Amino acid sequence: VIGDYNYLFDPVVHLERFFDTAGDYLFLLDEAHNLPDRARDMHSAVLAKSAFYDAKKRLGKGKSSLKNALTKVNDIFIEWRHRCEETPGDSRFGRTFFEKSRADTLDRALTRLCEPLEIWLDEHRDPDETHEALLQLYFDIRAWLRVADTFDDHFVLQISAHGSEVRAAMLCLDPSDFLAADFAKGRAAVLFSATLAPAGYYKDLCGLPDARAVALRSPFDTEHLGLWCARHVSTRYKDRADSIAKVADLLAVMSGARAGHYLAFFPSYSYLQQVWEDFTARYPGIDTLVQESGLDDAGRAAFLGRFSPRPEKTLLGFGVMGGIFGEGVDLVGDRLIGCAIVGVGLPQVNPRQEILRRYYDEQSGTGFDYAYRYPGMNKVLQAAGRVIRTAGDRGVVLLLDDRFARSEYTRLFPRHWQHLKYLNGTEALKEELDRFWGQGSSR
Repeated sequence: VIGDYNYLFDPVVHLERFFDTAGDYLFLLDEAHNLPDRARDMHSAVLAKSAFYDAKKRLGKGKSSLKNALTKVNDIFIEWRHRCEETPGDSRFGRTFFEKSRADTLDRALTRLCEPLEIWLDEHRDPDETHEALLQLYFDIRAWLRVADTFDDHFVLQISAHGSEVRAAMLCLDPSDFLAADFAKGRAAVLFSATLAPAGYYKDLCGLPDARAVALRSPFDTEHLGLWCARHVSTRYKDRADSIAKVADLLAVMSGARAGHYLAFFPSYSYLQQVWEDFTARYPGIDTLVQESGLDDAGRAAFLGRFSPRPEKTLLGFGVMGGIFGEGVDLVGDRLIGCAIVGVGLPQVNPRQEILRRYYDEQSGTGFDYAYRYPGMNKVLQAAGRVIRTAGDRGVVLLLDDRFARSEYTRLFPRHWQHLKYLNGTEALKEELDRFWGQGSSR
């Protein structure tokens, strides 16, 4: 069986004929670095106040047991909104509070809602917008109640208010017990990825504490990869404004050293936009391409189509770390000859990441590593891995942040990064690039 993770790990759509009982299976998991986050999502659930309010409006005028049940659920969300408004916090994220126990009052109201909702769906089978909306609401309620039955100290309840909208989420912070039970359905498992580091982190999150970790050498010649870090740049949030021109200058040096295709990866769209505006204003002779938010498959194909073989001009693409171009993209040969990684990839600080940090601080004192540093470095390594895809590829990777020189990050570097050089300023980078591309004094 070859398929997505959910065929084994998702409690709703897993293949029952294979995995309801243990069997003589061997599980091979590619890109296994994605499994912890995917598993968290599979065992979490979200409901929004607007879905219940909208359902009630769609039913029109008049009284019914279904409308009464919808009203009671909506009232619970209204009470939560008032509580959110009284909760101190960063207004950029709306207002949020957390509970370590499940929402019993909501769960009872949802259970009572199911029967009249089922009756309405059975009596109204015409596939119009109202039927689709209430059917989706029914599925969402069932998913919520399923997760509620598993709620324990690995979960947290998050209530967030943004204007009139209120969202309730049961977040699975630690999926390791669920994954361990899924792996136990087979005889053995092999998890592999180019970025399964540190091994202890993934063994912990995947519920495989006794697994053996093996790090294989890169099959590619390290001399084919030029690797530098600009340690005079800080991309911390407080330093972003000061870093914009420095980052733009370094990108210009990298992409100007040799004609070809390059990618620059940023920690956020807003930062990407700021640097792109500065870059295009001061370096109009270099063609650029910007990853737009919410690209569909056609947009993704159009973006990658610009990275054609045998380029005659330089093209610098601006993308987001951890986005659709940061992994799973094979631009072999001269379709991509360099990339810049701007920042250490830390996830944005928000209530969800902070509750994850607090959870792992309480468990093992590893909160910042588990919630921020390790996921961030995974994105960095995935993005850098876009450059060398075959034994014949040759290209450069530029790391832009002084934190890449600190031991907390250097210990996470792969072995084939041992030739990394640290630089200060654009002139030093020009000299290194000249040597790497074989131009030297003849340039």
